[in-house]
Amino acid sequence: MTTHKKMKAIYITDFGIKIYAPKSEKNYWRISYVDQQGKLRDTTATSEKLALDKSIDIEKLLRNNAGNLPHNKVSEMISEYVNAKTKIHSGGRAEWGAKHKRSQLSIFSNHVLGTVGQKKCINLTNDELVKIIDSCETVDLRDHVATSLSALIRWGCAKGWLLQNSEMLLSDLNKIAKRKVMIAGESKHHVDKREIPTHEKVAAVAKAAAQVTDIWWYELMFNLAAYSGLRFGEICDLDLTSIDLNRRRIIVDFQCLSDGGNKSRQLPKWDKKRTTIFPEITPNGYKLKANLKKRIKELNNLMETPVLQDGTARKLLFPNRDGGWLCPSSFGNRVRRPAQQLAGWPKDEDGKFLWNFHSLRHVFCTYYFVDLKKLIGDVARSAGHASPITTLEMYIGNTEGGLDRLYE
Repeated sequence: MTTHKKMKAIYITDFGIKIYAPKSEKNYWRISYVDQQGKLRDTTATSEKLALDKSIDIEKLLRNNAGNLPHNKVSEMISEYVNAKTKIHSGGRAEWGAKHKRSQLSIFSNHVLGTVGQKKCINLTNDELVKIIDSCETVDLRDHVATSLSALIRWGCAKGWLLQNSEMLLSDLNKIAKRKVMIAGESKHHVDKREIPTHEKVAAVAKAAAQVTDIWWYELMFNLAAYSGLRFGEICDLDLTSIDLNRRRIIVDFQCLSDGGNKSRQLPKWDKKRTTIFPEITPNGYKLKANLKKRIKELNNLMETPVLQDGTARKLLFPNRDGGWLCPSSFGNRVRRPAQQLAGWPKDEDGKFLWNFHSLRHVFCTYYFVDLKKLIGDVARSAGHASPITTLEMYIGNTEGGLDRLYE
């Protein structure tokens, strides 16, 4: 056991066990260490020799449980974490998808490894994690990095890589990450009305999509996304078996996942299969059911069933030119952005569109929950949210009208 002199502790071992001398002849020698659960533990000895012997025994116990993991580099812990089959995930998902894994690798490579990658896990501190968050330039980036770090630290503590207390390591991390002006009373999930396209703007971008491509069913695709709550990957994977036209229902049991150009059929987000619904006619007068029927008839009249990128043969409602899955980047360049420009969708001061394809999901939720006054639980299930509370926090402006009510 190698030891080092230190100001407060007389000895501190490589495994983080600290030995303190007695304050007076009547006091005992004190031994302090962090156990496998990250809890700070204390014990005592009547002499220096007994304190050293006891610390050796404690170190053996810790090593038997954790091996040499705490003395490995943070980069090794991150590599093991990213490649582990079981994750600690807020959504309860046991395995990451390929796209999420690539995203996490990017965050750790660009924002974490350069700062603490070569540091021993046992020496990782809260101050270093805070510096990582402070170095991020935007609120969104700070939020993403803090979320990834929090999950990593909790996993590392649970698996024996970190002997520190996880709450101490993460203290103030999320508070710093989400440092922005908030309106008192509103949830952090709240979606501002300005982030939701109006019914008129939905109709305009849908018509524009058909105009810029000269393909009529792109108008159907945009309207269906806006009034069924389908995510882009989900609407790309729709085939004839997914649609119940008479009851106006759509079964969402798969999505197309695009990861670095590689496309595959995966379960929907959070692994949640669901059934959603769409109106016969949209609020702006588009005949959704009739045009969906027209599209289904076209597909039924196809003599051959197209082969998708994974080798399976299916008739997709909204395919690429070869009948396969649409590519998100190609769709954005060839269809979405030109349609947004033609439809006059608003931009921010940097020239970026305020709304994107995902914004159409907000239209679905607010249409059924706010406009039609449907039950929040029904809307949440149809939208595929993790919980009705999520839906409630997103679309109820807790502060709206508050001053007027108080004044009255």
